[in-house]
Amino acid sequence: DAMDTGHCETRMERDGREYQFDMTRIQADGEVVGAVLLTFDVTEQAYAERNRREFTANVSHELKTPLQGIIGSAELLENGMVRPDDVPRFVGHIRGEAQRLVTLINDILRLSELDEGGSLPTEPVELLSLCTDTVKSLESAAQQRQITMTVTGEAVTVSGVRRLLTETVFNLCDNAIRYNRPGGKVQIITTCNRDGHCSLTVADNGIGIPREAQASVFERFYRVDKSRSKATGGTGLGLAIVKHIARIHNARIKLESEVDVGTTITVIFETAH
Repeated sequence: DAMDTGHCETRMERDGREYQFDMTRIQADGEVVGAVLLTFDVTEQAYAERNRREFTANVSHELKTPLQGIIGSAELLENGMVRPDDVPRFVGHIRGEAQRLVTLINDILRLSELDEGGSLPTEPVELLSLCTDTVKSLESAAQQRQITMTVTGEAVTVSGVRRLLTETVFNLCDNAIRYNRPGGKVQIITTCNRDGHCSLTVADNGIGIPREAQASVFERFYRVDKSRSKATGGTGLGLAIVKHIARIHNARIKLESEVDVGTTITVIFETAH
């Protein structure tokens, strides 16, 4: 109680907002003459604090899992408990888990960089040619999974950060490949409507996303199927990065998906260059 201790703080939720109340006792000539009550809307701060706590907990878990696999395999090799014929398999497991760690750390650093914000230099970026160039870097991964990729549409130009837009295309296509099936297809389409709004669409005929999970897939570390994500090597951060980059470009994201039919994600840029 502020009248007894001189100061107190408390928080309260109301109508979906969170408020902090700071009360300080006022004294004059040794007598209590009143109190000052300050009220702060801390909704965004509280949301950020919860996000940081969850992110830290998730990072710890995601880093421990591959590290435990590496340590376990290394100990078996060190103690001579692996048959000579099995050594290449254990070494391959260590290398694979180490690569998974590197990918995860790179994505975590990327999100931290995007979180920091700051002004980034923009330039006119032609999306069709950017998609064509980006898809080339994924040809090997697509071929390994027997996925056919096509880039179609019209040459449309937006004002943006080229490397971030490249990253958006890469992450969307990478997901479309990972969560597809042998013989599947990934279509990348660029269009511009009469209002001058340009869009980038990545569509696949893969496993799809359940309706109840669709609102969460852009959250950090969220996975629809954790066992499948581990098998495909996903970090659970790709779509969170896409969401961040879209926000930087004042673009919105539209998701359409049906289980066993496929997923279509469209990034819509409000104005063309």
